[in-house]
Amino acid sequence: MAKAKIHVGLEIGTSTTRLVVGEVAGDGSITILGVGEVPSSGVLRGEIEDAAAVIQNVFDAWELAQENADVDIQTVFLSVTGEHIKGENNRGTFRLPPDENIISHDHMEEVLEIARDIPLSNDQFVLHRVPGLYSLDDQQNLTNPSGLTGRTLDIDCHIIHGIKSRITNSFRCVREVPLDISDVVFAPIAAAQFLLNRHAKQAGALLIDIGGGTTDYVLYVEGQLVASGCIGLGGDHISNDIALMLGIPWEQAELLKKMQGDANGHRSKGGEVVRLKGTGNMPDIVVERSKLNEIIHDRLDEILHLVKSRLPEDTFRRRLCKAVYLCGGTSLMRGIGDLALNIYGVAINMLSDVEESEVPRYIEDPRYCTTIGLIRYAQILETELPDKRGLLGRMKSWFSRG
Repeated sequence: MAKAKIHVGLEIGTSTTRLVVGEVAGDGSITILGVGEVPSSGVLRGEIEDAAAVIQNVFDAWELAQENADVDIQTVFLSVTGEHIKGENNRGTFRLPPDENIISHDHMEEVLEIARDIPLSNDQFVLHRVPGLYSLDDQQNLTNPSGLTGRTLDIDCHIIHGIKSRITNSFRCVREVPLDISDVVFAPIAAAQFLLNRHAKQAGALLIDIGGGTTDYVLYVEGQLVASGCIGLGGDHISNDIALMLGIPWEQAELLKKMQGDANGHRSKGGEVVRLKGTGNMPDIVVERSKLNEIIHDRLDEILHLVKSRLPEDTFRRRLCKAVYLCGGTSLMRGIGDLALNIYGVAINMLSDVEESEVPRYIEDPRYCTTIGLIRYAQILETELPDKRGLLGRMKSWFSRG
C-alpha cells in the first residue's frame, strides 16, 4: 500500500485566513491533522490591500496549524480568488493533411495546443487550462480518437486566467512568512475536487462558493468544465446592507444575520420582532424580523441571479445542470437552500452540519471546502508534476526579475 502523505492548503479569504493540514492515506482517504485560522485583515473582495497585514495573518495561521497538527509546515497549496479571474472557452480545430486520414497522438497534441492558445495581454496569467473531449468530424465526445479515421479534429479547452500582479501579491505575501508554494489554484476548482465526484460532474453540476467578500463558481456539463468566474459580492455585503438599512453597527448586523436571519424572506410573520442585547457601548437592538429577512433575501437573490446570468443561457432550460452545490460560510444562512431552489429549479446540495463537538468535523463544514479541496488537488497533482513545473517556474521568474 502506498505511504501516507501530508499536504497543506492555504486560503487567504476576505473574512478568514485558513491553513489546513491533511494526511492522505494510501487508499485516498483524508484525515485532517490540524487547522490554523485567524480573522483576516487587509483583504477586500478576496484581494490583498494591505500586504503587511496579510503576511501577519498567514504567519499566525501557520504557527497555529503547526502547533495543532504537530508538523513542520514548509510548503502549501494556495487558493486565489477575485473578480479579475475569468474563465473562457476556446475551441481548437486541426484539419489533417491531404495525405493523412488516421488520427495520431501527434494530431491530438496539435489540436490541444491550438485550443490552449488564446490571445492575452502581458498583464494576464493563466491559472488553469482544462481540456474537454475530442470531436472527430461529426462524432462527438471522444476521449481518445487515436487510430480513428477522419479529417477534422476538434477539442474545447476551458482557460482560467487573472491579472498577474494581483496573483503575485498573494504569492509574495506567502513567501514572506516564509513558505514555499507548490501550486496556485482558483478557489472553486479546489472546492470541486472535494465536493464533486465524477458522477456529479457527468450529470451536470454547478458549484457556488459564497464567502465573505466573493462568490466563486464552476459549472460542469457532461463531465467537462464549461464556465467559471468570481463575483465581488458575499456575506459581508449582506451585513453591510443590514447595518446601513437598519442604522446599526456592523458588528451587530453580523450577529443578527447569523443568529436570526433567514434568506427566505416570506417566512416571517407580520409584526414579529427580533431583539439583540447590546454589549459594551452598543445599544440594544429591536427590529422587525420581516425587514431583516427581506434585506438578506434581496442581496442573496442578487448574488445567485448574477451567477445564473454568467452561465450558458440554456444551462437550466435544457437541464444540462442537474444539481447545485453550495459551500462557503454564507451557505450556512438559513433559507438559502429554498432560495436557490426557486432560482435554479434543480436539486440543491449543502454541507451544513457544523454543530459544536469535542472533535471538529471539518469534512462536514462548508467553510473548509476550499482548503480540504486543495489537499485533494495536491493528491491528484502528484501524477501530473511534469506538466505543472512550468507554472511554478514562470511564477518564480517574476521575483528573479525584481
